[in-house]
Amino acid sequence: MMKAARIVLFLSLFLCGPGFFGGFLGATTYGPITVQEIPMAGNASERSSHGYVEYRFRIVNRDTKAHRVRLDMPLNSSGYSSTNLQSTTNSAEVPPQSTVILRLLQPPVAMEGNNEVRVVIDGRAEQATTTFLRITGHFSGYSSRGNEVAHVLVSQRVPSGIRDFFKDGVPKENEKLEGEVTTTTPAVPAHGHYSTYASTPVDPQVIPSEATVPMEEWSDNWLAYTRFDGVVMTVTDWKEIRDNYPAVYGAVQKYVEAGGMLAILGSDWTPPAEWTLEPGGKRCGAFMGSVILMADDVEAVKPDIAPFRELALQQMRPWRAAMGDPGRYYGRYGRSTGGSEVMSSDTPLLNSMPVVANYDVNVKLIMVLIVAFAVLIGPVNIYVLSIIKRRIWLLWTVPVTSLVASLLVLGVSFLQEGLIRQSSSETYTVLDQRREEAITFGFVGFYSTLTPRGILFSPNTEATACMDRNSYGGGRSLQLHGDGNGNQLFTNGWISARVPSYFAVRKAESQRKERIIFDFSGDKPTAVNALGVPVKSLQLRTPDGS
Repeated sequence: MMKAARIVLFLSLFLCGPGFFGGFLGATTYGPITVQEIPMAGNASERSSHGYVEYRFRIVNRDTKAHRVRLDMPLNSSGYSSTNLQSTTNSAEVPPQSTVILRLLQPPVAMEGNNEVRVVIDGRAEQATTTFLRITGHFSGYSSRGNEVAHVLVSQRVPSGIRDFFKDGVPKENEKLEGEVTTTTPAVPAHGHYSTYASTPVDPQVIPSEATVPMEEWSDNWLAYTRFDGVVMTVTDWKEIRDNYPAVYGAVQKYVEAGGMLAILGSDWTPPAEWTLEPGGKRCGAFMGSVILMADDVEAVKPDIAPFRELALQQMRPWRAAMGDPGRYYGRYGRSTGGSEVMSSDTPLLNSMPVVANYDVNVKLIMVLIVAFAVLIGPVNIYVLSIIKRRIWLLWTVPVTSLVASLLVLGVSFLQEGLIRQSSSETYTVLDQRREEAITFGFVGFYSTLTPRGILFSPNTEATACMDRNSYGGGRSLQLHGDGNGNQLFTNGWISARVPSYFAVRKAESQRKERIIFDFSGDKPTAVNALGVPVKSLQLRTPDGS
């Protein structure tokens, strides 16, 4: 009887599923500390063209004292032929009997290695834990077969039939798909090496990544959505996060307003007051982003699939061109330039946004020093030692003279330039004074005489390095560290000495108190500058439309 009761109890717990076991399914325990990954979406190993990949971990401390937990990823990073992210780390103080969420961020740089995370508790390295999602080994605007590939995040409530339409489009009735050309190309697994062969269409692709967690487990960090070219949810999803999960709602809203795309399935959707519903009720403007409204029925949604797919592909095309596709286009930040020169190279930025007035090496002076050194260490040195009959001294005069010459060249360089750490920026900010929200986008540049320890970006900043990712060989092994406060510290190779370095940045911030205070009560409108910086020019439209 007792055995039967235990079996019934076990089956009951099993049928309860994840709701009963909570956050401990797939978790790894190290004494009083439990580490569990919270994968937001599948297909993490698919190619991406932009944005951040966020790896989230739930850290549970069941002890009566606090512990410092650090996560390092990937474990056993392997070599790579081009620039790669060697590691991304973050740490947090976990109070007693508490749970914290620890995030590891991967900016748009390939990350090589296995799928394990090193867990360090109070400075002591523990056994590695295997992540559920494979790391994104490649960041590329298009695959080796030439496809345009857009990725969209799809909530669990979206019907599977509609998800299939996102990927394959709506098939024509009573006829097979025509014009579909196939080619045999290597499929790319997470670690970035070619291994198997598959037959795939060369047409533009939209890849739906189904959410692996319900809406309440979606990330509350807008950076987690930047790698997707669109987010798809139902009206029920929207109302759920708006009414019950404001942090998730705010992250999705920031993603859209910073240039993302949102698709809403269903009717009875009310946009935020700051968004503008276009005539026809099918599109909605959201600052820099856009919203497309679709039906939630498999049959009724068919006319909406083609506009949705085109909008998703339109979102990724600037990034695709920026990561190496030839041709001219207007970049995401409004800069008209060659496609391969925006994100993957800093060539036009050197001319349009110089960090320092002159960063060239004085070649003439260096050549004079080299010639003088060659004459001194060669004929002059041998002649003098021959006269004093000490030619054996060549064994020490040559290296000593070389050292002095090297120090002289270095000293002349520093005397000419000095110790410089300088930055410049060309950014635009859209400030919503009522909500105290701000969206900033543009470019920042850095120059340093000596290699700096690193560059610190805020937690709300998406930073994309403007560098040629295929020109540095294996020497560019980059690192990204979290400082415990959410800030991003880019170290080890992002900034080189005496070489201007640029980042394309997007930033979505809350609680911005800067504003311009207007008063229309008098005969003439007045404006009070509370932005904290001088205002050179101001354009204003008054309430009466003038």
